[in-house]
Amino acid sequence: MKTFFKICGIVIVVIVIGAYSTYTYMNRPHEDIYSLYVDQDTTPVGKTAVFLIGLHTTEDFEPTWWYNILHHSVHANIPWPIQITSLADNGVALVDPDRYYSVEKFVPTRLMDRFGREHDMDRTPYIERYREGLVEWQLPRESRHLDTGYWLYTARNDGIPSRVGKRINLAKHWFYGNGIKQRKIPANYQSFKIYDIAFDMLQASYPGTPYRIADTQDPYLWKKKILELLDDGAETLVLASPMVMYSDYEDFHNAFGHSFEIVREWEARNDRKIKIIMTKPMGYQKAMRDGYLLILKDKLDQLPAGVDVKHIWSIHGMPWARVPNESWLKMSPPYKAAMVADAEALLAEYDFGRTEVVVSQDHFADHYWNPDGAVLSTNKAYLDGVADGYDHVTSIPIEFYNENTDTLFSHAMSNYENFPGFDVYNEIDYPDWEKPYTSHFEIDGTQIDYLGIPTGDRYRPYIAEALFNTFDAILSQREGSNTKTRMSAN
Repeated sequence: MKTFFKICGIVIVVIVIGAYSTYTYMNRPHEDIYSLYVDQDTTPVGKTAVFLIGLHTTEDFEPTWWYNILHHSVHANIPWPIQITSLADNGVALVDPDRYYSVEKFVPTRLMDRFGREHDMDRTPYIERYREGLVEWQLPRESRHLDTGYWLYTARNDGIPSRVGKRINLAKHWFYGNGIKQRKIPANYQSFKIYDIAFDMLQASYPGTPYRIADTQDPYLWKKKILELLDDGAETLVLASPMVMYSDYEDFHNAFGHSFEIVREWEARNDRKIKIIMTKPMGYQKAMRDGYLLILKDKLDQLPAGVDVKHIWSIHGMPWARVPNESWLKMSPPYKAAMVADAEALLAEYDFGRTEVVVSQDHFADHYWNPDGAVLSTNKAYLDGVADGYDHVTSIPIEFYNENTDTLFSHAMSNYENFPGFDVYNEIDYPDWEKPYTSHFEIDGTQIDYLGIPTGDRYRPYIAEALFNTFDAILSQREGSNTKTRMSAN
């Protein structure tokens, strides 16, 4: 008997040690790429290539893109083994195409899967499965403010995580469907217009410099394009991001971090070292700030003397309680401070009454993630302006230079919560992507204006210059670079 208990004790200890070791390994910390960025030597050696890697929302609906981004979000934010539950295939996610958003359970009239089919594999309509009690309502997640619930057919699996199916359905029917008249998202078009100018400037100043652009949600092309640059003889790889301000979530633990991994794999196979240099974010460039300021100036020029004006610079935001050590928190203060100072100086040039400039947060500034109100939500920043009797409240999102599914839908839904005239089911009409998309509301006499992003020939060149300047700050250090033909970096 003693031997039995001894063996049981050993087995328990082994299981505990194994479980702890597995948990520790699966949740091992990311490599500290931020520290490499801070301490890096930014002088290129030999043949130098530029690689722009970041998130690029597709113009047309692509289910794989939404599959990948949901996986990225889960792996970045949720520890193992809870990830397993979050990515479980519990059934087929369904949507009523006429009511794709709802926080409350309702009686559906139609049900459709992610392929657009209204029937199961045996041709039985999903609505019949609902009547049979095989389709269940899934509540919105408490941790995502204004999240939608969805329907789940539980009699079989779908082959993908149910949460992914939910997101694909929402993107298909809202973001790329009834939510926008054009059934397309402008982000990719507006971004690549900027990239075209920036890389033309690169070629004009540093002829023949090889470069590639890739999307973090397309891992195959991401790796392929890095390998093309390395196989072509690059000795220094300049990593750049399209993000206005860098973060662990998008850059150091993702775009830059995985790019380092790809390069190291190549180095091991080819027995040759590659120097990697990371550019500074575009937000550190004066040209970037000038692009946003020009949008604001064009609006202020239209306002009469004597009015009270409040301006909001909004940022994306993250769940800071979950990520208190996020590198964005270390990098963003100079950018935010400069934007506030620039706007205050601009407002002082006008004969207005009271003026105010604040920085707000679009996402994760709600009751769940911000219960004590330590972070100013964009919604509250607007409503504070109304309560304080401002004549005009304007806002510009300073972490975006394209209109995407965040700015048009997810963030708008939070920012305009309970605004008269705003409804999730309002169809956006944005036919001219060369002009900023704007929104207007009036609450108790206060005029509220979302002024959009810097697109088109008037604003785009500033953003392109900022992007080029991040390349130029590195390439200008290369021995033999022609500084006379370069555009000076701000």
